[in-house]
Amino acid sequence: MMTSDNTTQKTSNEEAKHTWVYLFNLGFYILPMVLFPYTVSEIVLLSLAMLVFVALYFYCFYLPYQRMLWPIIGMYVIACAVTPWNPGSVALFSYVGFFVGFAYRWPYALAAVVGLIGTLAVFQWTIGTHWDLFFHYGSVIVITVAIFGRIERLRQRHAASERRSADEIERLATSVERERIARDLHDILGHTLSSIVLKSDLAKAQLGKQQYDAAAQQLQGLSEIVRHSLSQVRQSVSGYKHSGLALELKRLEQRLHEAGFRTDILGKPPLLDAPRETALVLAITELVTNVIRHSSGQICTIHFDESVDVYRVQITDDGSHVEVQSGNGLVGVQQRMQELGGSVEVSTTRGWVVALQLPKLEMPKINGATA
Repeated sequence: MMTSDNTTQKTSNEEAKHTWVYLFNLGFYILPMVLFPYTVSEIVLLSLAMLVFVALYFYCFYLPYQRMLWPIIGMYVIACAVTPWNPGSVALFSYVGFFVGFAYRWPYALAAVVGLIGTLAVFQWTIGTHWDLFFHYGSVIVITVAIFGRIERLRQRHAASERRSADEIERLATSVERERIARDLHDILGHTLSSIVLKSDLAKAQLGKQQYDAAAQQLQGLSEIVRHSLSQVRQSVSGYKHSGLALELKRLEQRLHEAGFRTDILGKPPLLDAPRETALVLAITELVTNVIRHSSGQICTIHFDESVDVYRVQITDDGSHVEVQSGNGLVGVQQRMQELGGSVEVSTTRGWVVALQLPKLEMPKINGATA
């Protein structure tokens, strides 16, 4: 009975290079052909048998477990056929033992090895061989090589499992990276496109009033926004790079001012490591973009605060909101905060209020005291 493995088990290119090396054991088969006084016809027949055996060996070596039965039977038949003339056939039986140990589950492999040893016993004490130690050496070789075959099967299974684990890790890492890029592009481009629309509308209105200098300034600002956005998009594939939280806040304040909002930035922005600062910058950018797009208010406040173990950021506007709709932007903000162990709370009781909480990293301790 063959194994129930569903996947095709073939040797890798590196393993295939070793198939020739394993044939060194045929020296036990060839040596009697040199030492014993065989006729030319016997040497030809023994050589042809060896060539057919080697062909079956390679054929079996490249087959999946489920298809090794008939090549193994073919090698066994050839080994039995040449044994009365060449006791070096113990080498051929050893290859049969290897593939039996390699291809079958251990109960069937054990039964097959016992059958091989029984075959050696029959030749030793019934049919006869030209070597008194044929059974003794043959049994040791068959058992040893069958164990090697079993070990090789377990090794290949372990290697396949590691490859599957590595592939799964790579797949998950790719998925996480795609989600990160999608969130980054959404946050970056969402804010940028809103600013482009705003500046375009202002430039159009100023051109209609023949305020050409003011319109030119808006178009110049529009060009700068597009170049900055293009740079951010390029950087997003390798990790979003920003100019620091303080500078990004100034840019957001300018965008809000251009959209007609009075902006108050209160408190002291936290000092964070690069990954956490990036997540916070993108989260605040997305929330400010939502204010520009959807708020009917006139004032936006960004308030920084902290306690012993938590940083807090609250973005508030005084517009009226009927309900909260968790679109891609807000979902992305929530995911960013959750990945850092933080949280997001949304309220529309008094305007639009989004509160971000980000835990502080534990400071290293030196001699029992916090550094």
